[in-house]
Amino acid sequence: MMFEFEEEWAQAKGEAAMRLASAGPSPTPTPQPSPSASPAPAPGNPDLGLADGPVRSKASGIRTANAEARGKSTLDDAEAVGRSHAGWVAGSASNDCVGAWQRRLRELADLVDDAADALTTGTNAITTEDRAIADALRAAGGVLEEA
Repeated sequence: MMFEFEEEWAQAKGEAAMRLASAGPSPTPTPQPSPSASPAPAPGNPDLGLADGPVRSKASGIRTANAEARGKSTLDDAEAVGRSHAGWVAGSASNDCVGAWQRRLRELADLVDDAADALTTGTNAITTEDRAIADALRAAGGVLEEA
C-alpha cells in the first residue's frame, strides 16, 4: 500500500486520537509553584499563585529538543551511499526524494518553533493580564484577604 505523506500523516493523527479517546481522561497533576514563577508578594499582599515558570520551562524544553532534532534530522545523499556499497545503485530520483523529506522535516521543525513561540507569547499575555488584575485587586484594599 502506497501513501502520500499527507494521507499517512492524517491516518497517524486519526489513530493517535482514537488511542487517546479510548484511554479515557488523564489525571491532572497538582500544580506546583515554581521558584522562578513570580516575585514573592510584598508583606501584607496575598500570594495569588501566579506561576508561569512551568509553562516557560516547557516552551524552553520544546525549543531545546527541536534544536537537537534539527541537528540529527539529516538524510544521506542517496547517490553517495549507493557508490559506497558494492551492488547498490541510486540515482537522482532518490536524491530528489531525500531532498523532499529534508524540506518536510525542516517545515515540521519550523512548526514546532512556531508553537513554542506561540506558547511563550500566550503565557506573556496571560501573565501580564493576571498581574494587572492582581495589582488592581490589591489596590482596591480589603478585596483580598491574606491566606
